[in-house]
Amino acid sequence: MSDDGKAATPIMRFSKKRASLLSATRALLATLTKNTPQTELLQTSIEALAKLIEVKYGAIGLFDEAGNMIQFVYTGISGEEAKGIPHPPKGSGLLGAVIQKNAVIRLDNMADDPRSKGFPAGHPPMTSLLAIPISNLDRVYGRIYLCDKFDQSAFSYEDEELTLNFGNALSLILDNTRKMDELNQEQSLLVHTALHDALTNLPNRVLLCDRIEQAMNHANRYQTQVAILYCDLDGFKSINDTLGHQAGDQVLKTMAGRFTVCVRGDDTVARVGGDEFVFVLSVVESAEHAGTVAQKILNAMAQRVSVNGQEIALSGSIGIAIYPRDGEEMSHLVKSADTAMYQAKRHGKNNYQFFAKELPAECAMSAGLFDSLIAAE
Repeated sequence: MSDDGKAATPIMRFSKKRASLLSATRALLATLTKNTPQTELLQTSIEALAKLIEVKYGAIGLFDEAGNMIQFVYTGISGEEAKGIPHPPKGSGLLGAVIQKNAVIRLDNMADDPRSKGFPAGHPPMTSLLAIPISNLDRVYGRIYLCDKFDQSAFSYEDEELTLNFGNALSLILDNTRKMDELNQEQSLLVHTALHDALTNLPNRVLLCDRIEQAMNHANRYQTQVAILYCDLDGFKSINDTLGHQAGDQVLKTMAGRFTVCVRGDDTVARVGGDEFVFVLSVVESAEHAGTVAQKILNAMAQRVSVNGQEIALSGSIGIAIYPRDGEEMSHLVKSADTAMYQAKRHGKNNYQFFAKELPAECAMSAGLFDSLIAAE
C-alpha cells in the first residue's frame, strides 16, 4: 500500500526504484570524491545495486584492454562458499558475450542458452541472469551481472533499465578515474623530466641541489657528516672526437648505470655536465668511508665499455669534500669537491683527492666555474 492507502502500481514502484537508484548513484559519486580505493567503490556499487533490484547474487568484473580480468567483487556468496570456488567466472560464455558485444543479456534460465558454459566448480547454483556491460563510448570496462530475484520472478525491462543506468553512472566514474590517472601520470612524467637528465635518467642539477640541501639539513639535525664527490671522466672528449657523439652517449649511459650501484639507496648520483657527475653520500661515518666509495667508482670506470664492438678504456678523477668541514654553504661545499677533483687531475688522473685549503691557484680558479651551477638554480 502507498502512503495514501492505495495499492502501489508498477509505475509507482518503478519511480521509487528510480529514486533509490539516484540516491545510490549520488552515494557512489560522494565515495569517489573521498579518494576511496577502487575495490571498495566497486563493492559498494554491487551491494547497492543488488539491494535495489532485490536479487540474491551479484558481481562486477573489470577487464583490461587485452580482456584479462583485473578486479572482481561480489555479493550474496558467503566467505566459506567463496573459498570453494577456484576462480571467478572467466567470461568465456554468456558473460563473455556481454563484454565482446557490449550488449545486455536477460534470461529466465541460463541453462537454456547455448552460450552458457555454467559457473566454476563449487559455485552456488543460479538460474536467472541479468548481465550488462560497464561501458562509456567505445570503451568497455567490464560487466555487472545479477542472478535470481528473491521473489523468484523474471528480470523485467525496468530491472534492465535501472541496471543499465547504474552501469552507465559507474562507467562515468571509472572513465573519470582513468582520465585522472592518465593526467597524474603525465604530470609525474613532466616533473620527472624537469628533475632528471634526459640522457642518463640521473638527477640533474636542480634535483641535485635539493638533495644536497636535504642531506645538509639531516646532518645538522643529527650531527652527522655528508660527503660530496665530484667526478670527471678522463679524456672523454677524445671519445666524441674519434668515435662520434653516439658512442660518447653510450659510454655516459653505461657509466651512469655503474655509478648507481656504487652507492646506497639513499645516496644520490647526478649528472651536472657533459662528462661530470656528482655523488652525494648523505651520511658518512668518516672521510675514509668517502674514500672507499670513491675507489669503488674508480674501479667501475676502469672496466672497459663495449661500443659497436670496440672496447673503450676509461678512467676518472674524483674530488671529495666533507660537510661541514669543507664548506657550510652548498655552493662552497660543491666548489670544494670540484677543486679537489682538479687536484686529482694534477696528480696524474685516475685517482681521488680530498679537499685541502692550501691548493694551487689554478685549481681554485677552475673550481670557480661551478658557481654557475648554483647561480643557474
